[in-house]
Amino acid sequence: MIASPSGTLDPELARALAGLPEAGTEARLDDLGLIRSLRNTLAIMEALGTRLPSRPDVHVENVHVTGRSADRTLLVRVYRPASHHGGALLFLHGGAYVLGDVYVEEERCLQLAAGAGVLVASVEYALAPEEPFPAALEDAYTGLRWLVAEAPALGVDPRRVAVGGSSAGAGLAAALSLAVRDRAGPALAFQLLVYPMLDDRLATASMGLTGTPLFSRRAAADAWRHYLGASPDGTGEGPAARLGPQAHLAAAARAKDLRGLPPGYVMVAEFDPLRDEGTTYARRLVEAGVSCELHLFPGTYHGFDIVGGRTNIGRRALDEQTEALSRALSPRSS
Repeated sequence: MIASPSGTLDPELARALAGLPEAGTEARLDDLGLIRSLRNTLAIMEALGTRLPSRPDVHVENVHVTGRSADRTLLVRVYRPASHHGGALLFLHGGAYVLGDVYVEEERCLQLAAGAGVLVASVEYALAPEEPFPAALEDAYTGLRWLVAEAPALGVDPRRVAVGGSSAGAGLAAALSLAVRDRAGPALAFQLLVYPMLDDRLATASMGLTGTPLFSRRAAADAWRHYLGASPDGTGEGPAARLGPQAHLAAAARAKDLRGLPPGYVMVAEFDPLRDEGTTYARRLVEAGVSCELHLFPGTYHGFDIVGGRTNIGRRALDEQTEALSRALSPRSS
């Protein structure tokens, strides 16, 4: 239990929570009206009198590509660093499968592009509950196929393409890696999973943590319900159970076989309900013969590297993600 988060969290991160209602605890996602009002990052920033971050060494543009059907358009925000070495990252934003857009993690995408020297393509995937599984996964897969198809025009080496994301986006990235393996391509070189949301069963020890800032077991249950529907009555197995052989593409922790996946980096936060599903997934990758680096940051909470991005530990976490991506996609690694 976290009886007093301010007494156990990193001091800088605890101060970063001070301005949030209830110190950021008791998060839930049951109010669809509120969720829909928070989906437009640019409108929210305009109302707050703030602007998107930018960097002079990264060119950013929005590209509209053909979506998963001929009558749909998919928005991809492309970050091209001045010192691009040919690697690329398909990025999937966080937001518990119900929130977020291509602007919500602008700072992370800018940092990854500039620091790792890779082109970052952030996909605006479909959100639940209006478009439940598998819409988001198919949008991610469509974005990946576009990135690989356009590799020559983008200056991308198709042998050095990674997928990644944070929270639900990291869960989608893990599921996309499984889908790519199952569908025999396109090939992936790496997966970058930042506090990934992987398991709809909510049965890990860390799901019993209380008072956790910014995310909670209740929020996780709401998110999975929006994304996958209600759990089958009386089973206690989680909503993905109804999907049968496709369950692992909705909740990657359900995959029985992790062989043949790309190498990975998994980052988890100590006081995050998602902590144990991330550490378990990293361990299972290694046991399946997949190289994987795991880092648990002590004294941290879900989203700490965004909310506390100016703290020492927040900067260190983002720098480490950048370094891991740079190593994995460097020309020497291909």
